[in-house]
Amino acid sequence: MSATLSTPRLVALLVTLPFLVLLLIGLRDWRQSDRLFPGLDPSAVTRIELARGRAQVVLLRRADLDRWVVLSAADAPADERRIDALLRDLTRLRGRPPVTPLPAEEPLQLRLYDRQGLTLASAGFFDRRAVLGARHLMLDHTPSLPLWPSAWSTLQPPRIAADSIVSARRISAAGSTPLSPSDTARLGTILSRLSAQDFVAAASVNWAGADYLQATRRDGSLIEIQSLPAGDGRNHVRLTSPTDPELRMARRYAWRVEPVLP
Repeated sequence: MSATLSTPRLVALLVTLPFLVLLLIGLRDWRQSDRLFPGLDPSAVTRIELARGRAQVVLLRRADLDRWVVLSAADAPADERRIDALLRDLTRLRGRPPVTPLPAEEPLQLRLYDRQGLTLASAGFFDRRAVLGARHLMLDHTPSLPLWPSAWSTLQPPRIAADSIVSARRISAAGSTPLSPSDTARLGTILSRLSAQDFVAAASVNWAGADYLQATRRDGSLIEIQSLPAGDGRNHVRLTSPTDPELRMARRYAWRVEPVLP
């Protein structure tokens, strides 16, 4: 038997060797890293706060409902699978001392609380970095922490068929003005395309100066609409109805749409 490696075995060894080196380096780095939140029990977390500047998302596990809601967005139903995935990810998250200084921008703040309001964990997050009091760690990966309510919610907008709107009028201090057939059709199209992608709590919007519209559906029921520029080229609209329970529930939320009136 030859003591030398055959050519195929030598080629296989040369191909495999770099991967083994990378694996050993990764194992070394893992052993040198620390858990970000050692001992964190996901089942004990009942409140999650995310904030950066004026942007904030608060998630709460309501004891009376035994489910998560987006507290900062009028108790919209929360995506429990996403919250569970985040908490599991945080228990596995690891970091090690960095070799470069912290960035200058403001970190995204995360705080976890239990049912008694006691803080279970808190940290400030940059891209691949975390600050825990005086500690600064480079993370093995960046947790997903979006700062808009729709990312954490399963909320769906009310269903309104475009052709169900047969007439509409604008109501102001000066009186009531019917919308033209083309504007009525446009309103119906906009209402049929409501999306929860960018919803916010209606109470967080200052509705002073909003346009007030009233739409009549084919069945004779009314939809009352407030519309106000959202500052990004679109409008916030809030809907309610004296007869439709789905729309009365939707009054708690403001939906972003293209401007209702030209």
